[in-house]
Amino acid sequence: MSPSFSFSVPTIVRFGNGVSNDIAEALPAGTKRVALLRGASGIAAGPVREALKQAGLSVEDIICAKEPSVASINAIVTSLEGGPIDAVVACGGGAVLDSGKAVAFCLSHGLLLTDDFAEVPQHLLDKVATVPCIAVPTTAGTGAEVTANAVLEIPSKQAKVSLRGRALFPAVALVDPSLLRTAPPNTVLSSGLDAIVQTIESYTSCAATPFSDALTRPNISVGLAALKAVLSGGDDDAWNDMAWVSLTSGIALANSGLGAAHGAASVLGGRYGAPHGALCGRLLMPVLRQNLAVAEQGTEIHTRLTECASAIAAAFAPALGGDAMSGLEAWQEAQGLPRLAAFGVAASDIEILAAQSASASSSRKNGVPLTPSDYAEILTAAL
Repeated sequence: MSPSFSFSVPTIVRFGNGVSNDIAEALPAGTKRVALLRGASGIAAGPVREALKQAGLSVEDIICAKEPSVASINAIVTSLEGGPIDAVVACGGGAVLDSGKAVAFCLSHGLLLTDDFAEVPQHLLDKVATVPCIAVPTTAGTGAEVTANAVLEIPSKQAKVSLRGRALFPAVALVDPSLLRTAPPNTVLSSGLDAIVQTIESYTSCAATPFSDALTRPNISVGLAALKAVLSGGDDDAWNDMAWVSLTSGIALANSGLGAAHGAASVLGGRYGAPHGALCGRLLMPVLRQNLAVAEQGTEIHTRLTECASAIAAAFAPALGGDAMSGLEAWQEAQGLPRLAAFGVAASDIEILAAQSASASSSRKNGVPLTPSDYAEILTAAL
């Protein structure tokens, strides 16, 4: 845990069932034209769109059907050149929220992106965007409604890279747990696992602080129980808990960093186009086992890792003797969570993927240093 720290949560957050109905009130005074970015189905975004129109606003309806990339962001920005956009409303999962944050940033400065972000001066990333992004998450996963980055695919590099800075924080986040119910079960599973992995990795990060600990330690068990409940027809309390854990994990990771599961997931997602949450969920147990094998007993990080394993065992009864994490793995299998091979990962790919994972930005905050050989064991176990 870091002995000295600072933290920042500049996004205004409103949390509760029905808060998305107040979308017009979250916009700056004088707003006339809004870009609404949403997912392909548009089920959850429908009431938000109607609320904007009822407020007399001109709404540019933009569908974000895939993971965001430099090309997709530039295409959206170019499509909006017909007149000034006063605000961007991003209503959807993590991909939609990241798209909205990047589009708002580009519109604020009249920019189009290149693959190396070379045209983006750091001083612009450090400023608050003049075109605000209002984030309305419809999945409980990434916590992107309160983070200072947008993860974009760069096909030329077969990688996902973060556009990062204060300018990427949404101005307002409307976290409405009732919207989460519109997502299909496989999305609930993968996004929920992402929130849990973010919570665990923020807690076991080498840059964890008392602030991030306050958001993560109590919510590991809450998130595990909530995810299990919502996929079994859970009540309002379970959905509220899932939304809460996603939100707090986003605030925590923005202040503590993550770890090896997210580092490897960023590499795999960029190369194979696999869903981020599903990758994180599949990698969680192999990463925890490898971290426990490397961490020295009696150290604070070993204690934290053991706490995480115990929380998993308490929520999902171990299926294999003394292996605390086997119960969650068995549950994942029963829920149909794909293994890495299903995304096209082959055993012959492991060596290069392990080397890339070891140098990924998220991996630098892992609670214990891991070598490429360690990552090879992790990836092989998840294959």
